[in-house]
Amino acid sequence: MSAPAAGTLVSALDVGAAIDDITDATSWLGAVAEEEGWPEATRFALELSLEEALTNVVSYGFQGTHAAPRIRIECYRLPEGRVAVQLIDNGIPFDPTLLAEPEVPDSIEDAKIGGHGVQLMRHFLETLAYAREGEENHLTLVARRPA
Repeated sequence: MSAPAAGTLVSALDVGAAIDDITDATSWLGAVAEEEGWPEATRFALELSLEEALTNVVSYGFQGTHAAPRIRIECYRLPEGRVAVQLIDNGIPFDPTLLAEPEVPDSIEDAKIGGHGVQLMRHFLETLAYAREGEENHLTLVARRPA
C-alpha cells in the first residue's frame, strides 16, 4: 500500500505508544490542516479518525509483543482536494476494516460503551483501507471532499 496513489507527502510525524502521544498527533494534524487550508469538515473527519485509530494502536497494538513500538503518521495531499492520513505501526497484525458494525441497542440503557470508533471513521471518511506490509500495519484514512 505504501503511499496513497497520486499522493504528495505533506508532512510526517513519529509518535510514541503512550496515551499522551495521541494529543501530540492530533495537534500536529491540526497544524497541518491550518497550513494546508483544509475545510473544517476535512479537518474534523481526519482528526477524529486519527484519534480513534491511534487510541486502538496504543491501547491494544503492542500487547504481547517484545518489539519496541514504532508509530509513524504521514499526511498526503491527493487530487481533487482530498487528503489522506496514513498510520503505520509495527504492532500486532490487525485489520479494523473487517470489524462488523456494532448492533444497534433497543434502548440507551442497553447501549454499550466503546466499539464504535471504526463505525465513526467509516461515517466520516471516504475511504478506510488496511494493508499488512512486512511487519507493519498500514491504515489509510482518506477524507471526503466537502459538499
